[in-house]
Amino acid sequence: MRFLIVDQSSEYRLSLASMLRSRWPAAETDEWDPRGQGHPGQALDEGVYAAVLLDSGPAEDDGIRWVADLCKHRDPPPVLLITESGGEHLAVMAMKAGAADFLRKDSLTGERLARSIEEALREREARRTDSTPAHQRTQQVDLAGVGVAVNGAVARIPGYQVLRMIGEGGSAKVYLAERISDRLQLVLKVLDPSLRQDSSFLKRFVREYQLIAALRNEHLPVIFDQGFSGEHAYIAMEYFGGGDLKDRIRKGFTSLGALRVASQIARALDAIHARGVIHRDLKPQNILFRGNGRLALVDFGLAKDLHVESTLTLAGEVLATPRYMSPEQCLGTPADHRSDLYSLGVIFYEMLAGRKLFDGESASGLLYMHVNGEVPRLPAKLAGYQPIVDRLLAKQPQHRYQSARELFESIAI
Repeated sequence: MRFLIVDQSSEYRLSLASMLRSRWPAAETDEWDPRGQGHPGQALDEGVYAAVLLDSGPAEDDGIRWVADLCKHRDPPPVLLITESGGEHLAVMAMKAGAADFLRKDSLTGERLARSIEEALREREARRTDSTPAHQRTQQVDLAGVGVAVNGAVARIPGYQVLRMIGEGGSAKVYLAERISDRLQLVLKVLDPSLRQDSSFLKRFVREYQLIAALRNEHLPVIFDQGFSGEHAYIAMEYFGGGDLKDRIRKGFTSLGALRVASQIARALDAIHARGVIHRDLKPQNILFRGNGRLALVDFGLAKDLHVESTLTLAGEVLATPRYMSPEQCLGTPADHRSDLYSLGVIFYEMLAGRKLFDGESASGLLYMHVNGEVPRLPAKLAGYQPIVDRLLAKQPQHRYQSARELFESIAI
């Protein structure tokens, strides 16, 4: 890979080159001194770069403007803005100008730089493939790295070969499977046969398929098939090779990485809320990533369609995951789309802080804290994000963002 490093300090250019080679030993680096060479647009015309590392104050000029200029090139490489100082306001300005990330020199490490570049390259590839419908994107999965081997009896669904067990919940098992007709690898979600005669579970299972199939959005899984085979009700849907948000939180987020993911979740919520659907069980395990980095919301088993009268959820019944429930869900009072925004606030706090919003594991303790507990403070270096967190986690829905679109327009990068 080849990188362009734009910084007026020759020592820092060498430092960045060393960081790059610690991750990519064969990396080529072109150094650009903005004081003597001016704007690097010409370099982009002449070279093919994996990424551009740009000083935020090149030759005492406006680095934000330089970012915007570089991003106007046809199929530009990711531009990472590297600065001596500046907080969240400058970071958001940089991202809105097109920067792939905003990095502080005083805390930059080779590992942090490499992770940022890899995320930026995935995002670039995602933009290139967005025009291809998801159902046409073929993939071959490394089976050894997915789930566990299937032991014992397994659901037999005509037309599909089960490959691996991915997960198991209280009402369904989830398999990686292959469609025999074209060898497409996908997910089979199979309802527990003991629940086949339970009308409420069966209706909820079928309704999940109907909701997703009707919504059709890039931030939802593609549904290939739904049906019944003997005692088994099943849904065949898109496989997500990028894992879930729970795993990514465990590995750690940069603050702007968290903001980028929150922006995508807000777009996804805006899409379903516009169709009158509330997810009601938003949590990291229900946010999956495609191989190109694009995320999707899954598991609509508890979702509510405001256009349909339903008795599947009884008044006061607690069904969602306590750690991510809104105060109104905890109290068993009516919840609207702003309840999903509260759940997003819990997730956003976790991404930023790297820890749970409230301590404790008992359901009753978590429900109490959502209703009565104070919102924890973020670390000092993240204090600029506190107003967003506080508004998302307001106890009263009228004090939160009033729509996912309003949130997206505030934080979109």
